Amino acid sequence: MRKFTCAVLAVALMAGACFAQEAVNAGVLTWLGTTEAEFQEGLDDLRKAVSPLMPTEDDPDWFGEDRLEGFILDLVKTRRMIRFYDSLLTMQMALRARQLDEIILPEAVGIYLVRNNPTYDSAFSLNMMPSTIAFGFKGGNVSLQQEFNKAIAAMKKDGTLANLEKTYIAELAGEPQPVKFTEFKGAKTIRAAVTGDLPPIDFIAADGNPAGYNTAILAEIGRRLKKNIRLISVDAGGRSAALASERADVVFWYRNTEGIKAPKKVKVRGAMRDSHEGIILSDPYYEWDVDLVIGVAK
Repeated sequence: MRKFTCAVLAVALMAGACFAQEAVNAGVLTWLGTTEAEFQEGLDDLRKAVSPLMPTEDDPDWFGEDRLEGFILDLVKTRRMIRFYDSLLTMQMALRARQLDEIILPEAVGIYLVRNNPTYDSAFSLNMMPSTIAFGFKGGNVSLQQEFNKAIAAMKKDGTLANLEKTYIAELAGEPQPVKFTEFKGAKTIRAAVTGDLPPIDFIAADGNPAGYNTAILAEIGRRLKKNIRLISVDAGGRSAALASERADVVFWYRNTEGIKAPKKVKVRGAMRDSHEGIILSDPYYEWDVDLVIGVAK
């Protein structure tokens, strides 16, 4: 499968084609670098650009250089009207109340929710959305960014990152387990904001304690940096505010889809970003190729 390199096109393809006869309301967690209206406007502009490239039944060049793969045909029947939600909880409430027809999440998150909610139904996968997740820091905090990058690089090299992903995502059974943090007497404390809005990647248990993949990564980074980690909870929509207010030194997960490529003939206006100006990102620590669309079972 060919990967696309423009973030906006990826989301546009997710939203379907411009001449679709059917429309649905689709929820996504808030993207912090754009408004809902700007996001939707970008999708509509890109539908117009993408539609002429859609293959037809008698097209012999479905997989040509300037064509979109056949799996895109599954999306053109429906136009998705995107709605932003600042937390996974409120988005799920809207889905259960039938205010949304579906919600769109990273595959691992969608699988987790479907497995743990019998009323949810897995609709289909979006195979054109390769994305990465990184830590976010306030712009002037370059030294902490560099420390995290060094730890992430070492964890990739020695296999720790892959092992944590295997334990806390790929082979997870049930809820993510609590993570033990090493305490360093007299060491500096790093305040880390977690959301619980991408389980099991970013998870907060019913007792209010963070657990799972992100927490395990942060515990390992703290151990390697020999610094204490104090976790605080924020909604997905409050990630940048936690940094700007200096409530947090680091925030988990800013999504980046800028590695996706558009066909040559598609003109795009710019990238949709999941972070505000003044925020710097670490090297990515998790990536996925597929988003999962889920809805409430009929």
